[in-house]
Amino acid sequence: MVTESPPAQRLERAGIAMDALGQTAARLLDGAPGFVPARTARGGVRRFLGRVDVLGVEASSAPGGGAVAQVLVAVELTPLDGETGSRETGRATEPVGSGPGNLRDALERAATAALDRAVGGFSAQIAAEGKRTSELVKDLSAPEARVRDHSIRVLADRGERVAVPALLARLRDSDPEVAERAVGALAQLHDPRAVPALIALAHHRDAPYVANLAHVVGDIGGPDATAWLLTMASGHPDEVVRGAAREALAEMSVRAPHARVAPP
Repeated sequence: MVTESPPAQRLERAGIAMDALGQTAARLLDGAPGFVPARTARGGVRRFLGRVDVLGVEASSAPGGGAVAQVLVAVELTPLDGETGSRETGRATEPVGSGPGNLRDALERAATAALDRAVGGFSAQIAAEGKRTSELVKDLSAPEARVRDHSIRVLADRGERVAVPALLARLRDSDPEVAERAVGALAQLHDPRAVPALIALAHHRDAPYVANLAHVVGDIGGPDATAWLLTMASGHPDEVVRGAAREALAEMSVRAPHARVAPP
């Protein structure tokens, strides 16, 4: 199923039917590692309901001249057994030629490539889930951002605190999405060793980002977290950050009422 949206309608106006886009997604899933077509599935195989969201469609000038077409999609798979679904995104850019119909062709190629990348994310997740912890830690240094990303996800879901030192290195990952995934993983693992590195991320960042870090650091807790939050609550120039720090300190007080972490 392809969800109705302005970007999806733009593809339709360009001549790319939503039914065709959904069929392309189904075909790619059928051939992806870790998946089998529904028509050939046997007992014990999990079944999913798939949905495609077209998040962005754009045609723009290329830096070296000419034009390019870019498509951003998300594919969501929801298990029919009622468990939580998962979502992967894919983006692709294709050159647009000068002849008639070239924009449509470029958009179709970009949409197909974007779907392929989103589907590849599910296969990468399945592959990561089948690996040992030591293999996943090694994959945190893999050249492919998607491999690093899925390794972080699985390590966090498993609660593998042994991976904290390697996850700290990913806070400075060259891919911003991987770096943010590492922040979320460290928040999920609740290991105080992560606090100094998370505090360091707050330097020269905007107020909303620092406010979010205040909540993350507060959730982890510990003496370093308390000291930093007290400083933020009383001395940060932005009220958004001061308020987030006070909230984090209050939540820490509820969890550890004898730790004396009350905000000033």
